[in-house]
Amino acid sequence: MDDGQGAGGLTYRELKTPEEMRAAFAIQVEVWGREDATPVNQLLISVKVGGHVLGAFDGERLVAFAYGFPAYLPGRPPWLASHMLAALPAYRGRGVGRELKWRQREWCLERGIRLMTWTFDPLEARNAHLNLNVLGAVGGEYVVNCYGEMDDRLNRGLPSDRLVAHWELDGPRAQAARRGELAPPRDGRRVAIPRDLQAIKQADMATALEERLRVRSALVPALDEGWVVAAYDRGRSELVLVRK
Repeated sequence: MDDGQGAGGLTYRELKTPEEMRAAFAIQVEVWGREDATPVNQLLISVKVGGHVLGAFDGERLVAFAYGFPAYLPGRPPWLASHMLAALPAYRGRGVGRELKWRQREWCLERGIRLMTWTFDPLEARNAHLNLNVLGAVGGEYVVNCYGEMDDRLNRGLPSDRLVAHWELDGPRAQAARRGELAPPRDGRRVAIPRDLQAIKQADMATALEERLRVRSALVPALDEGWVVAAYDRGRSELVLVRK
């Protein structure tokens, strides 16, 4: 993976030092509004034993980062669990998250890693668009209340349901997405999601909970039946499911 200039006029490089990890910790606190962020010592040891923290810099200032660590379960090849992606508010909408994910992909492929996974809230439309449409991952598993009760700014008030994104790094979807040629599915099941979950939560938490339970009741049986979430229709604000 080549360091250097990328999206948004920023530079990108791997984080190595305690000072850089403290900057990543500070971004977590600002983005999620919590102090129980992934600590500096865990970020450091993860890097030393094969993990990865990639940063985006505006000059010398860290403004975004992606954090992943090796994962292994019996009977499966090792993969990268990409646990966290965060950008300061002023740097969102500039392609920084997309650039970090593509550079994570390069890092993995250089090391023979062919799969990356992470979790995302199926009600967050912006994340669905990035993960499914831009990167070419699919949502292959639904985990009810994945992290238990969460008290950070973005997640408090709702069960922490998550889709597990599976990104086959050298598969046809990822390759087409990298070329900007990933075509949306022609047909499949559809599940509507809010365009702006956070606005709904601020206006009426009871309505947000209804949305959580409605989408859960649609996605859990569908994924159990062999469907995967493959796209987000931005025009209709719908998740699009296809057969595996």
